[in-house]
Amino acid sequence: MTLKIDIQERENELVGKGTIDGIVPFYFKDQGHRWMVRIGPEWILKQNEASVEPSPSPATARSKMYWAIAQYRNHARDHSLGSARPEPGGAGRMAGDAAGA
Repeated sequence: MTLKIDIQERENELVGKGTIDGIVPFYFKDQGHRWMVRIGPEWILKQNEASVEPSPSPATARSKMYWAIAQYRNHARDHSLGSARPEPGGAGRMAGDAAGA
């Protein structure tokens, strides 16, 4: 994974814009008590926090960015595998199928 991002520190917020893997658009905004990330055209994650920091630090923001990217990758992986994976011991039943249906 490659994350190329320009980080701008503004009054009481930190904004990061760039790409993941050189092609997927990435946008991050941290206001300390809340933050959000948008990856690609549709995936958005928003979080509220009880922050004691008056403004976000770049180190904390980077941790949030990498955590959000991991969530995005897990979501993409789960959706690409989706119901095509049989459940263990499910005798061919697909995940998401109703039991006994």
